[in-house]
Amino acid sequence: MDFFFNPQGIAVIGATPNPFKGGNAILKNLIAGYTGGIYPVNPQYSEIEALTCFHSVRSIPERVDLAIVFVPAKKVPATIEDCIAKGVPGVMIESGGFAETGLDGTALQQSLKNMVSRSGIRLWGPNCMGLVDAYRGYVFSFMAPGALEHGLLRGNISLVVQSGLLSAGFLIDIMNHYITGISKVCSIGNKVDVNECDLMPHLLHDTNTEVVGLYLESFSDGRLFADLCRRSDKPIVLLYGGKSRKGAEAAISHTASLAGNQRVISGILAQAGVIEATDFKQMIDICRSLAATETHPERPGRVAILTFSGGAGIVSSDFIEKHGLSVAELSLSTKESLKGLFPEWMPVSNPVDLWPAMERHAGSHIDVYATALKAVLRDPSVDAVFVHTYAGNIRIKLDIADLAEQTNTAGKPAFVWLLGNREEAFAFKKEALAHGIPVFDELSRGIECLATVFHHRKPPEMQMDLSQREDAGTLSRELTHLLENSSGPLDEHLSKNILKSYGIPTVEEYIVNDATECEAIAVRIGFPVVAKGLLPQAAHKTELGLICLGIHDTQTVLTSFNDLMNKMNNNGKVLIQKYLKGSVELIAGLIRDSQFGTCVMLGIGGVMTEVFNDVVFAMAPLTERDALDLTTRLRNQKILDGYRGETPVNRKALAEILVRLGNIGMMNPRIREIDINPLIISESEPKAVDATIVLQ
Repeated sequence: MDFFFNPQGIAVIGATPNPFKGGNAILKNLIAGYTGGIYPVNPQYSEIEALTCFHSVRSIPERVDLAIVFVPAKKVPATIEDCIAKGVPGVMIESGGFAETGLDGTALQQSLKNMVSRSGIRLWGPNCMGLVDAYRGYVFSFMAPGALEHGLLRGNISLVVQSGLLSAGFLIDIMNHYITGISKVCSIGNKVDVNECDLMPHLLHDTNTEVVGLYLESFSDGRLFADLCRRSDKPIVLLYGGKSRKGAEAAISHTASLAGNQRVISGILAQAGVIEATDFKQMIDICRSLAATETHPERPGRVAILTFSGGAGIVSSDFIEKHGLSVAELSLSTKESLKGLFPEWMPVSNPVDLWPAMERHAGSHIDVYATALKAVLRDPSVDAVFVHTYAGNIRIKLDIADLAEQTNTAGKPAFVWLLGNREEAFAFKKEALAHGIPVFDELSRGIECLATVFHHRKPPEMQMDLSQREDAGTLSRELTHLLENSSGPLDEHLSKNILKSYGIPTVEEYIVNDATECEAIAVRIGFPVVAKGLLPQAAHKTELGLICLGIHDTQTVLTSFNDLMNKMNNNGKVLIQKYLKGSVELIAGLIRDSQFGTCVMLGIGGVMTEVFNDVVFAMAPLTERDALDLTTRLRNQKILDGYRGETPVNRKALAEILVRLGNIGMMNPRIREIDINPLIISESEPKAVDATIVLQ
C-alpha cells in the first residue's frame, strides 16, 4: 500500500486548466504540497499549470506509482486499462457515477473489480476524496485549494471515511476551528478494491498515528476488521452509518429474529475493543481525547473539578456519576493546602469553586488556578482534573502551558470546559491544541470523553484454534448423520441431545411412545413434570398449544399425553421433562451473520424475551473473558446479580455455555441458528430447558 501513501510519481488523469473543475483542484493541491513528479493527463492540452500535459498515462516517460482519476465514469474502465499497460500499481478513482447511482453504475463498478482480479492493480475508490497526509503536506484530493485557512494541522489522529464530500467538509471544519490536527485522512468511497482492512495495518504501524477513527457504511470483511481492531495497540473509534434494525430473513428462532444490524455490530465492536460513536463530532472528540492522554483502565476515575461556577460544578458532578466516574474525595492534606486560597467562611470541597478565591486574590501575584491544580494533582485520591474556565474575563486566568506541564508531571489527564468571548476563546483553543489539552464547549461531552480514557481497555487475543480443545465434545454417529443430512429446524429433544454432547447442561427429559410409558417416566423423574408435543419443523410450540405445565400427578400426565397426541393428529412425539423452577430465565443462541459470520447471543429470555428486548452479541469463537464481558453488557444486570435476595447467577458457568455455543457453530458450518430459550438459572447454575437448532 506504500505507493498510495508515498508515491514516486503521480499522474492526474482528467487534469484541466478550468479552475472550477475537480481535475484542476487535484493538480493545484499536488503542486502545493507534493514534491515528486506530477504528470497531468488530458489529450486536449499540451500544458496545464505550467506542467507538461500528456495525451495518455502510457505516454508519460517517467515512473508513475499513483494515478488519480477524475474523468466521467464511463471513461474510467479504459483509463484503468491504460494504467495497467503502463504498470501503475495504484489508482485513486475520485470520479462518481458507479454503484451509488444504480444498475448501470453497478455494472461499471463490477468491471473495475474484474480488472483488479485479472491484473493485480489496486484501486482506491471510486466516488471518494482520496488521501490527505498532514505530515507530508499531501492533498491527493479535489477538495478546494486553500480551503484549509490555517493550513494542514499536524496531529496524531488518522481517519478512514467512506463518505467523500463529508470527509473534506469535516476535515476543513475541525482544522479551521482548531479542534484537532490529523495525521492522515483516507476517503475510500465505494470500496471497489481498497477497503478499511487494507488501510488499517498501514495506519496501525504509522508512527504519526496514535488513534484511528472510522466512518463506515459497510464492512468489506467483518471478521478480519474485528481481528485487526482486537490486535491493535492503538485505540479505534468507529461511527457506523445504516444501523437500522433489519430482522433476519426467514428467521425461525428468537435468536435470529432479535438479531438486528445494530445489535450485532455493536456487540462485535465492543468485543473487539472498538469505541462506538454516534455522531461525527463525537467521534472526533473521542479520538482527540484518547490521542491527548494515555488510557487508564487500572484507575477508578476519581475526578477533581475546578470551576468558577457552583452550578457548573454541580452539573459536572451529575455527568461524572452518569458516565461511571466518581467525584474525588479530597484528602485532608489537600483541603488544608487549598484552605489558604479561600475566605475564612468558605469550606473546601470538591467541586472546588474557585470564584471566591479569585475575588479574594484579585490583583495579587497568587495564581489561583495554578495553586489549586498543584494541590489536587498531588492528591493520591485524584485520577483526573476537569477544569472550567472563561476566556475574556480578567479575573479568570488559566495558564494553558502551566496546566499542561503540571498534568504531564503528575501523569494525570486534565480536560477543559470553555466559555468566553469569541476571539479570546478561539485563541485559547489554538493554544490548548498546541499543548495537547482537550477543550470542550459542552460539559457532557467533555466528561463523556474523559470517561472513555478510564473505561477503554485492550481486549484479549481471540481464541482461534478449536481443534486442540479437549472439551470440544463429540457427537454420536446418529447425531453426526443428522447434522450432515437434515435441514430446517430440529425438534427440541434432538437439539438438546446435540447441545448435551458438546457439554451444555440440559434438563432431564425422555421421549415417550404411549400412555403407559408416559406414566412410568413421569413417576421416575418425579413430579412436577412438563409435557410437550414435538412436531417436525415446528419450532414454536407455545403458539400451537403443545406445552402442558404444572403436571403434579399421574392422572394429569395421562390426560396431557392424550391431549397433545390429539392436537398433533397422532403425527408427533411427546416429551416428558422434569419441571425446573428457576430464579432467572435467559436466552442464549447462535446465528450466522452476513458480515461477521458465527455470532453468539445472550439475553433476558423466557416469555418476556421480546418485552425486555435486552440481548447482546459477540463473534465466535469466544474466550472465557469474551463470554464474561458479554454477560456484563446486558442492561438488566440486577437480574444476574441476585435481584431481591435471589442467588446470583454463576457467571463462570454461564460464560462456559456461551463459549461452547460459539465452538459448536465454528465446528458445524451447517448449523444456521441455535436458540436456547429458556436457559433457566436454578440454584445459580444455568441449564437448557428448551432449544432449537436450525440447519442450512
